[in-house]
Amino acid sequence: MNPFLFLRGELRRSFGGALALALVLAFAGSLSPAVSMLERSVRSGMAQSADAFDLLVGAKGSAVDLVLGAVYLRPEPLSLLPFGTLEEVKSHGGIRWAAPLAFGDRWKNYPIAGTSSELVTLGGKRPLASGRMFMNAGEAVVGAGVPLKEGDSFSPSHGSVAEAALDGEGGAAHAHEHSFRVVGKMPATGTPWDRAVVVPIEALWKMHDSGAGEGRCSVVVVKPVTVADAYRLRGALNAGDSQAVFSGEVLTRLFGILEQMHDIMLLLSSGAQAAALAAALVSGFFAVAMRVKAMALLRALGASHGFIAVSVWLMVSGVLFAGCALGLAFGTLMASAVSAWIQAETGVALFVSLSSRECLTALATAGCGCLAAFLPAWFACRRTAGEILRSA
Repeated sequence: MNPFLFLRGELRRSFGGALALALVLAFAGSLSPAVSMLERSVRSGMAQSADAFDLLVGAKGSAVDLVLGAVYLRPEPLSLLPFGTLEEVKSHGGIRWAAPLAFGDRWKNYPIAGTSSELVTLGGKRPLASGRMFMNAGEAVVGAGVPLKEGDSFSPSHGSVAEAALDGEGGAAHAHEHSFRVVGKMPATGTPWDRAVVVPIEALWKMHDSGAGEGRCSVVVVKPVTVADAYRLRGALNAGDSQAVFSGEVLTRLFGILEQMHDIMLLLSSGAQAAALAAALVSGFFAVAMRVKAMALLRALGASHGFIAVSVWLMVSGVLFAGCALGLAFGTLMASAVSAWIQAETGVALFVSLSSRECLTALATAGCGCLAAFLPAWFACRRTAGEILRSA
C-alpha cells in the first residue's frame, strides 16, 4: 500500500481543517522571524544614518537627545551652544571639517536645518545630485525626498513639524516673511536628511532677528582626521557648558535596549509557537481517534502497523511543516510592512532580508514538530484491528 495515496485522500476529506491548523501555526510562528528581521534592519538603517556624524558637540544635557536631534532630525529640545563654540572646536586641530547646525522651523511637513556647505557635501566628498550649493541667505538645498525642484520658491513656517502636527494649524498662518529659492538637490541617502530643507545658518539667524540666538547653534558636527584625533577632541570638548559624544557610542546604548526588547519578544513568540505546536499535536490525536473505524478497516484489509504509523506521521508532520513555512513568509511580510511604516515616519531606510538565521530557526521548529508527530503515529498503530473495532 502507498501511504501517499492514503494521505491524499485524507487531505481531500479534511482540507479545511488542515489548512486552518497550518494557518494557526503560521501566525504563531511569524512573530519570531518578523522580530529578528526587523531588529536587524533597524540596526543597519540607524547605523547607516549616523555614518556622516562621527563626533557631535552640543550643550550639556542628554547625549541621546543630541544624537536623535542632529542625526535623525527628531524634535528634541536642544539648547544653544555658547558663542564662539564653532571657532573653539576648529582651534583644536585634527579636523577635516566642522559644521554648525540649528533647527526650529519647517516647510509643510519637512524640517528646516540651518548649517554650512561642509555638512551638505561632507567636506566636498559628496556632490549634489543636481544644481549647486547655496551662496546666500535666500537660497536653499533640499533633500531627495522633498517635493521641491530647482527654481522653486517657498516660505518657511514657525515651529517644528511635531508642533505643527500637535496644534493642527496650517503652515500659512505661521509663515515667515523670509523666502528661499531652491538652487540644488542632495542625493538620496536613505536617511532622515532626505526629507530636510537645508539653508545657510545665517538665514535662520536673520529670520529670528531677536538677537538671542544670532551667531549660535545647537550642534557642531565634527569630522576628525584620525581616530586618535576623535578621542582627543572628545576629551577636550567635554568641558564647561558643552559635551562631545560619538554617535556610534550612543547608538550602541540604544541597540542594547533594542536587544533586550528583541529577547523579550522572542520569548513571547516562542511560547506562542510552542502552544500552537502542542495544539497541532492534540489535533492529531483527536483526528486519529475520530478515524478509528477507517484505520480498523485498513488493518483488516492487510495494512501493516508501519503503514498506519507512516500515514499518520506524514499527515501531522506535513501540516506542521506547512505551518512553519507559511510562518516564515508571514513573518517576512509583517517585517516589511512595519519597516515601511517606520521609514515613512522617520525617513530611515530599512531593508528587510531573510537570513539563514530565520531559515534555520524555522527548520529547527519544523524538525521538532516532525519528531513530536511520532506520538500520534504511535497512538494510531498501537492496537490491533479487533481492539480498535471493540472500542469503537
